[in-house]
Amino acid sequence: MADGIRATRREQALEALLDATLESLATDGFAAITTRGVAQRAGVSQGLQQHYFPTKAALIDAAINRLATRLLDEASRPVEGATERRRAELLLRRIWESYRSPALAVVAELLVLARTHPDTAQKTATTLVAVTDRVVAVAERALPTYAARPGFRDALLLALSAIRDTTTVARIAGTEPALPGPDAVITAFLQAVGESPRITPPARVRPAQPGSPGR
Repeated sequence: MADGIRATRREQALEALLDATLESLATDGFAAITTRGVAQRAGVSQGLQQHYFPTKAALIDAAINRLATRLLDEASRPVEGATERRRAELLLRRIWESYRSPALAVVAELLVLARTHPDTAQKTATTLVAVTDRVVAVAERALPTYAARPGFRDALLLALSAIRDTTTVARIAGTEPALPGPDAVITAFLQAVGESPRITPPARVRPAQPGSPGR
């Protein structure tokens, strides 16, 4: 039992440290990260942090691996929808929302960091390629008719690039007028695979009318 408790505590400490590292990358940037600051954010002692991750580089490396696992898990989720058009819309909107999440701000930081850190560049490239391949595989299963058409992969890659780049730039206040929205990306993809560009608006909940059930 004692071994089980120690293993659980170890796993909890590791998760806290890696989550704190990703949060620090997203909010503070690589240059401002310190191992002491990460330990404080994680709520663990710096001695424990140094036991698991002796250097800042080791901490960042492990955090990138954790991010890669999360991205791959998210990319692997199946897409539900009555028609291929609807599934295409849902898939691209889901990816858009994923890249808008605070956690994915880490990707933007890693892209900048990769310019001057070869090891980070290699890991970032490997992660992005793996995630992209997983998304393509999910799309091929969800959209078999589209996938059989010429240019499907290129159209999907263009949509993914547009989503990634737009959501990255959108983190800079005031850039919205220069950027496309999700509907524009979805329309371009549908046109590229030979579909009518009509977009299904996101579902909205209607307010209950006076006298209706539940009022």
